[in-house]
Amino acid sequence: MKRQFRCLILLLPLLAVILLGGCGKTVHRTHVTSRPSGALLFLNDRIVGETPCDVVVQQRKGDYNIYAFKAVKEDYKPARKAFKEQLYYQTVDDVVPEAVHFDLEKRKIYKIHMTSVPSGAVVLLNGEVIGETPFTAMIQERIGCYRTFEFVATKDGYLQAKKELKEFAPQKNGAVFEFPETMHFDLVKQR
Repeated sequence: MKRQFRCLILLLPLLAVILLGGCGKTVHRTHVTSRPSGALLFLNDRIVGETPCDVVVQQRKGDYNIYAFKAVKEDYKPARKAFKEQLYYQTVDDVVPEAVHFDLEKRKIYKIHMTSVPSGAVVLLNGEVIGETPFTAMIQERIGCYRTFEFVATKDGYLQAKKELKEFAPQKNGAVFEFPETMHFDLVKQR
C-alpha cells in the first residue's frame, strides 16, 4: 500500500503537467506578412524582424494581456494590430491568430507649383535647396508631429522673399491643413 502511495505521489506532478499542458510559458507562432513586404516589424515595441517572418509570441505574465504588432516601412504609414485577452483565463493561443497581414498605405505626396517674378529664383525649404522657379515641389505627408515649412526664394540682385506654412491638427470647426497647389514669390530688386 505504501509503495502504491509513493508511486502515486511521484506520478502526480507528471500527470498535472500532462493534463494542464505544462507549467512554463505558452509559446505561440504567428506568420506576419505585409504588402509591400520588407516592413520592420515590432511586437510590443520590440523589433522582431522584417516582413514576411515567423514570430514567436510568448505568453505574458498576468491577466488581460495585449499583444501589439506594428509594421513600419519608409514612405508608408505605420500600421498597428493589437490582440487582447478579454477573459482572465485566455492565453496567447486564444487571442493571437496564426497569421497577421498588414496592407500598408503609401504616404501622400503633395505637389506645389513654385513660381517667381522674375523666374530663376532658388527656393529653399527650411534651409535646403529644393529647386529653381518655375518647378513643382514634392512634399511627403508625415505622421505624428506637425511641421513648419519656411520657403525662401533668393536671386542675385533681389531681396529674399519668405513664405511660411504651419501644419495643424484637424480643428473642431472642421478645418484641416492643406498644402496650396501653387506658391508665387514677387522678388524686389535691391537698391
